[in-house]
Amino acid sequence: MQAPRATTILLADDHPIFRAGLRQIIEQQPGFKVVAEAGDGHAALSQIEMLDPDFAVFDLSMPGLDGFGALEGLGALRCRTRALIVSMHAESGYAKRAHDLGAIGFIAKEDAPTEIVRAFKEWQNGFFMSQSVGGHGTTLRTTPSTNMSGIDLSVVTPAERKILVLLSLGKTSKQIARDLGISHRTVQAHRRNIAEKLGVNGPNRLLEIAVSHRAQLLDLG
Repeated sequence: MQAPRATTILLADDHPIFRAGLRQIIEQQPGFKVVAEAGDGHAALSQIEMLDPDFAVFDLSMPGLDGFGALEGLGALRCRTRALIVSMHAESGYAKRAHDLGAIGFIAKEDAPTEIVRAFKEWQNGFFMSQSVGGHGTTLRTTPSTNMSGIDLSVVTPAERKILVLLSLGKTSKQIARDLGISHRTVQAHRRNIAEKLGVNGPNRLLEIAVSHRAQLLDLG
């Protein structure tokens, strides 16, 4: 009798040690096999075209093409591969963006060792969020908790728009400061000014706006 076909997985993350750890965890489970690894989104999409794995794991912050970009590229391929996002940033706004782009789930890296295989097994039950993101392997609540309408992005300056775009890509304030060549304190001041201009409170609310209005921010330049 022929053995059942293994569930095949591609791992895309720019940290080889993290990929090696995930591979070991996944392949300890019967019926799961990692068939390829990639260090960035472009390489991941090329491997997916060739190998057609069942699942792909995309790190949110990768060089060249990040996890969100890889998700968009995966949709354009029209293949059967389903993607799971992992990130060191356990933010519900990022999870919603991943959901909207067609991912099967969003897992904080700290939860990956205990929850990644469960996400593969339960993806048909709904969008999977790990505990650190505010879920327990449950379906994402897609109804916004706050109103996203009425946001006037024309009031923010070009410099502030750059901050919002980088924020929408999963960057922390320290990473944004490094990317833009400014101080962490300056980034924090920009974020406070943006929140005041838009009339919003709390870092999560600003993150939600950045993620949900990313296309508009890019169009504004």
